[in-house]
Amino acid sequence: MLPCRIISNTMKRKIPIIIFFAVVILATILFIKHRGVKQAPAPDRIALSLRLPIPAADTAFSPYYLAIDKGFFAKHGLEVKLEPGTPELNPVKMVAQGKDQFGVVGGPELLMTGRAKGAPLVGIALLHKDSDFVVIVALKSSGITRLDELNGKKVGFFYGHISTDVLHMLLRKENIHVEEVDVGFDYGQLLAKRIQAQWAFRTTAGISLPARGVELNVISPAKYGIITQGHLLITNEEMIRDHSDIVQRFVDAVLDATAYSVEHVPEAIEATIRRDPNFNSTVGEKQMEIYKAAILRNSKIGWIADSDMDKTKQQLESVELLPPSFDLKQSYVVQFVAQHYSH
Repeated sequence: MLPCRIISNTMKRKIPIIIFFAVVILATILFIKHRGVKQAPAPDRIALSLRLPIPAADTAFSPYYLAIDKGFFAKHGLEVKLEPGTPELNPVKMVAQGKDQFGVVGGPELLMTGRAKGAPLVGIALLHKDSDFVVIVALKSSGITRLDELNGKKVGFFYGHISTDVLHMLLRKENIHVEEVDVGFDYGQLLAKRIQAQWAFRTTAGISLPARGVELNVISPAKYGIITQGHLLITNEEMIRDHSDIVQRFVDAVLDATAYSVEHVPEAIEATIRRDPNFNSTVGEKQMEIYKAAILRNSKIGWIADSDMDKTKQQLESVELLPPSFDLKQSYVVQFVAQHYSH
């Protein structure tokens, strides 16, 4: 009987140790989860990546934030990671190479010029119709309010950016000649009056500069007949050919989340602030006014109209950014958006 008592006593001494290590392991798991360490996708979900055009948080991306936070992606069996875009790691490059399955580009111009260079990209949903996001701004004190007043003046550009294509289309159409200065996103030269005007997004500098007390005059390309669209979802030809079911699920989730974002603007702003605690909610409110109008301007959320794409093609051809042989019909599909609304 003695050996049994020894074993029993030994086990009693080990139980607290076992419990201690179990508690430590559980606490570690909870800590990791709380810290937001990326977990492996759930067994029934497909892991995908979506490349955004810029690294900064913006309410323009709130549909994707909400698709994660509110479970729209999960509902469709997807686990999507948002990848920040940079000049080197841009959506056109990363989706064309298959490193990301999906991307968001600033407009159809980037899709078309990318395809013209051999990138196997396909547009699958247009989020903003007739957006007129890219504009030219001048200090109010300059007195510049019309495009012809820029003739011979220094104008800030961002080479390699979609805004450059828009400005070139506008200036060529109106036969305006300016001295181009590559300034990127920096508005220092405009504020210092070393240049007389500069490109801007209505949704970023067009809001943030006046918020700092900088009074601006805005010249809209749309006023001169240059019609621009906004964010376009893209994928590659391989995804459509081999994984059309996944593309459909992705489009369904994004369109559901986009509709939710315009119906729940405060939640869209909150989702953006969760990505960047320094994001200004007042800026977010003004952004959402512009984004919401562009989203709802479409006949259906996400729809790609032939007329809009044809107009974009003509404008790009006017500045020789597309060859006459460019096959527009191969650059986008409406099947996924159409299927979404047929459910």
